[in-house]
Amino acid sequence: MHCLSRRLFCGVLVLVCTATGPVSAVPESFDRYAGSFSGTGTIVEGPEANSHQVRCRFTILQQGETSLSLEGTCWAYLIIARSVSAHLSWDSGSGQVTGTYTGSRVGTAQLRGRQVGADFDLAIEWPRPLYGDRTAQMRVASLDPNRFRIVVTDRIGVNGPVRATTDLTLLRS
Repeated sequence: MHCLSRRLFCGVLVLVCTATGPVSAVPESFDRYAGSFSGTGTIVEGPEANSHQVRCRFTILQQGETSLSLEGTCWAYLIIARSVSAHLSWDSGSGQVTGTYTGSRVGTAQLRGRQVGADFDLAIEWPRPLYGDRTAQMRVASLDPNRFRIVVTDRIGVNGPVRATTDLTLLRS
């Protein structure tokens, strides 16, 4: 499971960023985003970027007016499970979304990004190299009020191609 945790589980925390609202104003009510979510999708792992099916369940809690907390579990092969958590905040002064993600075998990742239209773009910074570097990109697209798509892209290998390492769709349960 250690390879599976590399990219999928960081992508999950981006879901909570969709609740941060417009950059120029106070975020929309988090009530809309708080609740239970489940999802399925694919991840790739290892230097050969092998594809694997996964499923996840999460609970998202509002933490004040501008923060969210995510706790959950993702499974691969029906028997391998990994706990995932994320804590994100929206800064009204800078308009930035910042936070942390816990669930990867390389340690707690830092997240930083902004809302772009209805979507969110975030940079991931790992504490140690993963797939040959310490960074990846995440995009969250709100497909409708109860459905989100999370795509994480990263370079596979030090000089390899950039490709999706996580593609997960989450639905309100």
